[in-house]
Amino acid sequence: MIGRASNCRPGHDFYGLCFRKVDAKVLYSRIGVFFAMALKDIFKISRKTFFDPGAWLGVKELSAYTRIIGNRLKATFTPDKPQRTETFEQALERLHVTEADLVFNARHYRIYALFFLVLSLAALLLGFFYLFYYGTVTGWLLLVMMTLLFAANALRFDFWYFQIKHRKLGCTFREWWRGEPTVKKGSSV
Repeated sequence: MIGRASNCRPGHDFYGLCFRKVDAKVLYSRIGVFFAMALKDIFKISRKTFFDPGAWLGVKELSAYTRIIGNRLKATFTPDKPQRTETFEQALERLHVTEADLVFNARHYRIYALFFLVLSLAALLLGFFYLFYYGTVTGWLLLVMMTLLFAANALRFDFWYFQIKHRKLGCTFREWWRGEPTVKKGSSV
């Protein structure tokens, strides 16, 4: 063993390093234990060495990915808590929006909604044209996806128009679908 030269007994130091005499049996037993453990780990044979369908199918990875996708979907479909609660008039005051700006924005949101609605219908018709005339399913799928994007934008701008028209923040989809906001008792809209 190596130690400091000052701790060495006479005759056991070599250029400042101290060597202790170690019994050969102890040395070989230590080396034997080391190699026995290493060989046991190298040649470890069990049932899972030759037959492990869970590892073949990647069950651990699949369950981890499923958990990740589930968490992402939950976060996507869980509405965020509003940062502040305020009425429509308080929001107008805070953002310094005048009535003229409000009318201008409402009109433009309505025009944008109609524009995206027309684009979505045109993309849908073009998709069916590609499907039946050219027989391309991929073109049809691409245009159906474009239709969904255009329709989502049409819904967004019409929803904003609806909130401005009824002067109410935080309208729900059901209120937009019915065309009138719900009025709570004791409040005026």
